[in-house]
Amino acid sequence: MDDKAAGSILCFGEVLLRLSAPVGRRLANSSSLEVHVGGAEANVAAVLAQLGHDVEMLSVLPQSGLGDLCLGELRRVGVGTAKVRRSDGRMGIYFFEAAPGAGSVEYDREQSAFAHNADQFDWAALASVSRWFHLSGINVALGGKPADAARTAAEAMAEAGVPVSFDVNHRASLWEGRSDKGIVPLITAATALLASPQDISRILQTEFANGALAVQAVLERFERLEVVAWTRRLNDGDRQSLSASVVTRSEQHETAPAPLGQVSDRIGSGDAFAGAIIDGLLRGQGAAESARQGLAAAVMKHAIAGDQWIGTRAELEAFDPFGESDVRR
Repeated sequence: MDDKAAGSILCFGEVLLRLSAPVGRRLANSSSLEVHVGGAEANVAAVLAQLGHDVEMLSVLPQSGLGDLCLGELRRVGVGTAKVRRSDGRMGIYFFEAAPGAGSVEYDREQSAFAHNADQFDWAALASVSRWFHLSGINVALGGKPADAARTAAEAMAEAGVPVSFDVNHRASLWEGRSDKGIVPLITAATALLASPQDISRILQTEFANGALAVQAVLERFERLEVVAWTRRLNDGDRQSLSASVVTRSEQHETAPAPLGQVSDRIGSGDAFAGAIIDGLLRGQGAAESARQGLAAAVMKHAIAGDQWIGTRAELEAFDPFGESDVRR
């Protein structure tokens, strides 16, 4: 894939505010909440912008101070906001409380400005100025206009020959009571799929004997698909590790598990992985190099508070996910 192609990387999805209980407290007994700007596609956009790419966010934010806050944060990490629409309506929010090794999330995003106006984009015109398009299954899980817009957008990009990356990003609480059949048209349009073998089994409604067969099946079914990538988290008591896999039509690679050590915030680690994988594809990296870079970004994110990976290309390239942690002097 040509890293010098004209146009911007476009990321489509809802920008959210995250309100987090302080570590050691539940939401029920918190007197203050930390505020972070997030959302799966916005997190991917942040990674790519910090790695030097021209990235534009496609979303809808309310005409309010909270909307202004989100715009400012996107701009701070280098994400373009000229194509973000503003409208009446509320801000999508989610609440987070930490727990050892994981945590819990409560969404409050119904009737948001994005939910009501996600279809207000000219996808054919956007496809003509895009070099890459990224979105996730969260749009489909929201239903209504976000789901319809995601399908229309992906189809328009594919028809125009724009590479599409699609992250399944399964969220059980959002899918409750919904069918995930709407995922299939997005995979049909995708060039790169971020999905685990378990995701693939659920979407294809087939139990596979092993992960390799699941990945082979999705590559055989979807002709436009070139790459499948995912991470695998391992828990051994209090110790956590993460490995990464990248499979193309000509090669495959799985990294060794990388220890995570002290985890500050695992939210957004999958988005950091996705952003680094997309960067690798744009720069023509092979499966092994892409997997290692994606793993490095994901491991780094676990030590960064908030939803977004924060760093530079030099820091990402210098980071060894398998190395000993130490202070750099």
